[in-house]
Amino acid sequence: MRHVANLKDLSATDIQDILAKAAEIKESPGDFRSMLAHESLAMIFQKTSTRTRVSFEVAMTELGGHGIYVDWASSNFVLSGIEYETEYLSRNVSCIMARLLHHSDLLKIISGSQVPVINGCCEKFHPCQALTDILTMQENYEGDIKDAHLVFVGVQNNVSNSLSLICDKLDIQLTLATPEQDDNGESQDADVREIIKTSTHVNHTTDVKAAVQDADFVYTDTWIDMQYFINPDNAEENEATLKKMLPYQINKDLVEGSICKIMHDMPIHDNYEITPEMVRDPRSIIFAQAANRLHAQKGLLWWVYHEAGNL
Repeated sequence: MRHVANLKDLSATDIQDILAKAAEIKESPGDFRSMLAHESLAMIFQKTSTRTRVSFEVAMTELGGHGIYVDWASSNFVLSGIEYETEYLSRNVSCIMARLLHHSDLLKIISGSQVPVINGCCEKFHPCQALTDILTMQENYEGDIKDAHLVFVGVQNNVSNSLSLICDKLDIQLTLATPEQDDNGESQDADVREIIKTSTHVNHTTDVKAAVQDADFVYTDTWIDMQYFINPDNAEENEATLKKMLPYQINKDLVEGSICKIMHDMPIHDNYEITPEMVRDPRSIIFAQAANRLHAQKGLLWWVYHEAGNL
């Protein structure tokens, strides 16, 4: 049984197949209305969500299946062992997607599940987003996507980890334009650190202005994870982070004269990682990128059910 925990176990061919199927389904959705007939996906949410819930639930519906929303806080996941609740749940559904605060909880879900598990986001990885991002880049780049240059601006986090994994596998040039990293950060992963050090396709710089000069795509994400952003107990730490990160803001001055496409995985915090002007700039493909979560999810579900040897 194959799970999708972080993209590490997927080959370049697996990823290319997922993206090709996502594009095919997007082009002709009516041809796939019964692809997942009578299948049920349990969607576990320990972490808040807009795009992940909507895209997976709509994807299952449009493919003929059913998505079941499971709110962690109002379920017995808060009362019992995660493995126990997962084993019960997995005896009722054919796949599980989990959006979690902690990767360690994902590993517990995987260990207890009798069906494939998809990581819908955790503090270390966001594989669904990375698939969406490459699908979006393919749609907005003329030529071989291997010739494109993606610059990720801001903080290294779960999104940049997954982008590092997928770009390394697909031979896409990725520059991480971020401050030097604290090795004790919650998103740190040894395999990703090794990729950044050794890959011919993934590199790091602190010089954000130089990095974006020849970028085809400039991408940012929230500087502070959402559960900390809204927590008053983190107010002082958040303020210090925001001051430190202002040179990495996507604004008019940073991309002046560039023909790059502007990306953001949302939710957006105006005047933090990006200014409202740049969100609505003609170069922005942010909302097309967000809409592609639906189509990338469909490609991933196809792979999990039909190509990964899970059925």
